[in-house]
Amino acid sequence: MPRSFLLAALCLLTLPAAGADVYRSVIELQGGWPRACGGAVSASGWDIRIVRERVGADIVARVEVQPPAGSPALPVLARLEIGEFRPAVLLVPKDGRLTLPGFDADNRLDWATLMRNFLFFGGTLVLGNVGGDLEIGFSGPASRDVTGQYLNCSGDLAAPRRSGS
Repeated sequence: MPRSFLLAALCLLTLPAAGADVYRSVIELQGGWPRACGGAVSASGWDIRIVRERVGADIVARVEVQPPAGSPALPVLARLEIGEFRPAVLLVPKDGRLTLPGFDADNRLDWATLMRNFLFFGGTLVLGNVGGDLEIGFSGPASRDVTGQYLNCSGDLAAPRRSGS
């Protein structure tokens, strides 16, 4: 009996916290090494992704929101409010999704705080609409599997470029 109780307790520890939205890791490989690392969450059909990616010798950040299939036109104004992170991330429509133009990934403290708070605290996607904003909330924390995969991937991403070995 104690063994089955221990197994059941272990299974419960791997589940996301009650009320938490389901996050997933975003990992893109190139030649067996990470090219992009991040996290994503779906809220009311909107897919919210925050990703760091290698572009040449640089590592840049990408924040994008994909609308649900068949949704009406994207709002002209939108923002992503991340828990315990200020200011809000302003988004503009581009190529059928909302994106963040020009995020400065060189400011590592801001990037690290944005990603940590996105994965742990959740936030709100605010879509500007005539007659009032539409707020779509999502809650954290992401599971340990997602945060662990992100941390492992981003460590390899930030390491000096490897020559195929």
